[in-house]
Amino acid sequence: MSNFAAFFTKHLTQILINMKKILSLFVAMTLFLPMMQGAIKVHTIGDSTMAEYDESTTDKRGWGMYLGSFFDSEYVTVNNRGKSGADTRGFYTQAAYWPSVKSQMSAGDYLIIQFAHNDEGTVTYGMDNLEYADYCAKKGLPAPTDARGTNPQTTYRDMLRAFIDEARALGVTPILVGPICRAYFQGNDIRRNGQHDLGDKFSKIENGVLYENQSLPAGDSTMSYVHAMREVGKEKNVPFLNLTEESRKIYLSYGETACLEQLFCEGDKTHTNALGGNLIARAAAQLMKNAGILADYIDIPTDISASPSSIEIGDTYCGIVQNKEFLLTGYGLEPAAGTVQLRVSSNLQISVDKENYSSSAQASYEGGSMFQKVYVRASYTTGGVHNDTIYVTSGEHTTTVPVSATAISLDGGAAVSAFWAVGAKPVPAPVVEGPISAEFTMSQMACIDFNASKNYFVDGDQTNIVLARFHNSSDGSARTPWPAGEIDENANRYLDFAISAPATMNVRITRIAMEIAADGTSTMCYHLNTGFGDEFTNVTTIAEKRNMSSRVIEHVDLTPTLTIPAGKVLHVRILPWHDFGEPKDSKYIGLRNVKIEGMAFDPVEQGIEEVQRDKAQSTKVLRNGQLLIIRDGKTYSVMGQIVK
Repeated sequence: MSNFAAFFTKHLTQILINMKKILSLFVAMTLFLPMMQGAIKVHTIGDSTMAEYDESTTDKRGWGMYLGSFFDSEYVTVNNRGKSGADTRGFYTQAAYWPSVKSQMSAGDYLIIQFAHNDEGTVTYGMDNLEYADYCAKKGLPAPTDARGTNPQTTYRDMLRAFIDEARALGVTPILVGPICRAYFQGNDIRRNGQHDLGDKFSKIENGVLYENQSLPAGDSTMSYVHAMREVGKEKNVPFLNLTEESRKIYLSYGETACLEQLFCEGDKTHTNALGGNLIARAAAQLMKNAGILADYIDIPTDISASPSSIEIGDTYCGIVQNKEFLLTGYGLEPAAGTVQLRVSSNLQISVDKENYSSSAQASYEGGSMFQKVYVRASYTTGGVHNDTIYVTSGEHTTTVPVSATAISLDGGAAVSAFWAVGAKPVPAPVVEGPISAEFTMSQMACIDFNASKNYFVDGDQTNIVLARFHNSSDGSARTPWPAGEIDENANRYLDFAISAPATMNVRITRIAMEIAADGTSTMCYHLNTGFGDEFTNVTTIAEKRNMSSRVIEHVDLTPTLTIPAGKVLHVRILPWHDFGEPKDSKYIGLRNVKIEGMAFDPVEQGIEEVQRDKAQSTKVLRNGQLLIIRDGKTYSVMGQIVK
């Protein structure tokens, strides 16, 4: 062999070896790319039919709570930011909502948009509320106290465009999802307005004149919010998933009686329970898969599965029981009948009837389908990070449901409390103990009266009890009739009890209690929400009541896990609404003996303790007693919110 041939052969061999190494490295990097990039985040924005709910507070479940169960959690996580009572404009303008969601987005994420329920309005149907407010001002009429309401041809479309454009500017893929139907049955179908088409009854202003009870012929989609969303999707080249039609099919498959009994909260034709929410989330996931959206990461199980597939309790106080739940679901199962065995590790107890708890339980199914709600109690005696497991065994197959929590000891704190007797008009200043300050304020409400003639409230065997009564009010002093058709809270109408932590101490809230009642109505409803700061961020509904019994006092006594950082303010808000089909006056919510208790602690810098690094390249850390997640250079709470 010549010197040239030997040289060529030697170097060609080395080139081939190097190319093989490069190719192997490229393949490895390609396979590892999803993990290197971190989990894809799917953000959901919408109204109460999508929102998160506390399992211990209400049987209401938004479908967004279950959507994550149909994704491969190694690669896709869901940040459900649905908000009770939100219309498109309200969600866009309130700092705690759209601006907050945008701060959590990263390039490569997805955004699901579902609105319409509150866009339809509660005062004048199908009108832009700002247009109506301007009309009232010009006519010398009382200003509307409810800021919700958009027109499907104008504002509604504009707000959808704004969400789409601003998401795309961040490198996020928007998806329009038709709002789920209301269960407004009419024979063997869902009424027109149940499908979010107000063509049978709407209002409009033309040439300065208000026209109410207007109608359009069947087939005219001018007042259809679903049609408007579909048209925006075409205009902006955004996928439109018709969950309105899919939810309609689900409801009709059950029939009116079974649908309302099995899929919806009692006395409610808008908000689903666990089964309804799960079925709609399943339908939404199937629509995404059919459309080729994240299809490789979507799994529609045909065997028994747990939803959610893991439970994150987050922060909890030692000795306080935390209640959680998950669903066992299965469709088209073989064999068609069977039994599932459940058992739990040491810090947990489990039940299938919410009465009998133990370390094990069993659930049966038949007809090839299973839907079983499983209740979990968790309680910890020592502080720190805890990882427990629920085992679900069907035949020879066992599924595990991880349960994680960070237990916080309350030893060594200084007791704090604020007490409002609410025994006079105006509401008196609170009695405060410990190094905190407290304040009461109202928005769009008025304390109407407090005198012995209103001594007709009842508390068990006790009678002749007096409560301070509060009414809807446009100016904070005089009564304004409650709007018609309210199905959810109005974020601008509330009673607010605020606790401020001292500049040098953290305050951990351990109890929120009050006595509350309705007067003059059995259709008064309320949410009890907590949030932080002037922008009312990190909102959580900790109690809910619909259709309160008139003049019967109810005791609210809760043990939340809430930490007020040094120098920050916690707001506890009562948001009432009157669920009636026409405006009503002289309907009240009564209140007394509001108490907020906790413990104050000197901040202790505990540093950072690495807890776990998962397959999505996220690091879980314990910082100052709070479990945090670090991903892509950003720090998140266990609820998916960015921590500054």
